[in-house]
Amino acid sequence: MSNTKIWRGNSTFILAAAGSAVGLGNIWKFPYMVGSNGGSAFIIVYLVCILAIGLPVMASEVFVGKYGRKSPINSLKKLAKETNISEYWKFLGILGALAGLLILSYYSVFAGMAFSYIFNLFPSDLENPSAYSSAYFFDLSKSPLVLIFWHSLFLVITCLIVGIGVVKGIGRSVNVLMPILFLFIVLLSIYSASTGDLDATLSFLFSPDFSSLTPAVILSAMGQAFFSLSIGMGAIMAYGAYMPEKQHIGKTVLTIILLDTLVALFAGIAIFPIVFSNSFLVVTAGPGLIFETLPVAFYSLPMGSLFSIIFFILITIAALSSAISLLEPFTAWMEELSKIKRKNIVALMGFFVWFLGIGSIFSFNIWSDYKFMGLNFLELLDYLTNNIMLPLGGLFVAILIGWVLPRKFVRKNIKLKENSFKVFIFFLKYVSTGSIFLVFLYSLT
Repeated sequence: MSNTKIWRGNSTFILAAAGSAVGLGNIWKFPYMVGSNGGSAFIIVYLVCILAIGLPVMASEVFVGKYGRKSPINSLKKLAKETNISEYWKFLGILGALAGLLILSYYSVFAGMAFSYIFNLFPSDLENPSAYSSAYFFDLSKSPLVLIFWHSLFLVITCLIVGIGVVKGIGRSVNVLMPILFLFIVLLSIYSASTGDLDATLSFLFSPDFSSLTPAVILSAMGQAFFSLSIGMGAIMAYGAYMPEKQHIGKTVLTIILLDTLVALFAGIAIFPIVFSNSFLVVTAGPGLIFETLPVAFYSLPMGSLFSIIFFILITIAALSSAISLLEPFTAWMEELSKIKRKNIVALMGFFVWFLGIGSIFSFNIWSDYKFMGLNFLELLDYLTNNIMLPLGGLFVAILIGWVLPRKFVRKNIKLKENSFKVFIFFLKYVSTGSIFLVFLYSLT
């Protein structure tokens, strides 16, 4: 790889990888799962899982990318050749890169919906803001042309950033977007804490009720810990290829996990005080809470319109930082495979993703009655990627680094101290591999 694709300074890789990990799931799914699974008891299990499961696998993906200095597919191919293992391991990279494109196709639809809400200003003289909000969301989801517009706009922005290049496009964008995201989520948390019910939120988030923990809740926490770090889709592996040579993998991954977890917790502090201060809101409402009921709650608060806009800008930035990472692995591979210019590859990939996204848009309206195995097009894509492709990707990464590669080779190149390396390998071989396998089986039921 040319040195022109290596990011300068340690912060860019941290911000890029954190941007990949911090997405819509942190801001709407994590608070929803906390609300549905017993509050702070779930958070404690989640934190244990993210360290025991997520950290070893994420460090493994970074290691592969940093060692190979190519796209995930060619990094795995290089790794296989130099350690005399099967070249078929390159298909692990193909699985991840393809999963990223499939996820982006419907992720862009939801991101576009959030984007549209930045401009959804409630009229000041509403008699029934709840009815207005429900009608807006209904009209939005039932209008294919409107959804296509916002889906297209979000995807064009994503493609422009990736098409400009690794350093000038992705590197510069994350150095701007991520500080804004951190600023906005802290600002929203302060606003929500001062206008909503902070006491109820702190009790809910930080007073554990372990009686609520069931095997299903623990498996949910494992799954959220795994999925929240963008593991299994090639994004972290692709970014690892652009990591500065002297940057320490272990410390860097810990920093990324800390940022990802803080954003998820701050999202809870930004959302729950408003939820608890409004009797018509419930903590288990899921994505509908974000699009239909939270805007109504913001409307009733001082300066609510301004902070509603800030909230949806935050969601859009989080989605954009993740979308960039979803497009990069396949783009990097195609760039290595052909002599086609990067911007043309991105345009081609972008059109494929855009076209596939139309099916997800139609799932809200004109195809809503069409089912395959009881699932519409959007639900089928989500099931295929999140229940099968990503868990398999993470599982095979853990098996490759923990079980297949020569231990001396991994020890030499991952550059951990002896005791740290022993802990890393133990958790990767037994805890991560076993837990991801359980999550995979559970997700199929």
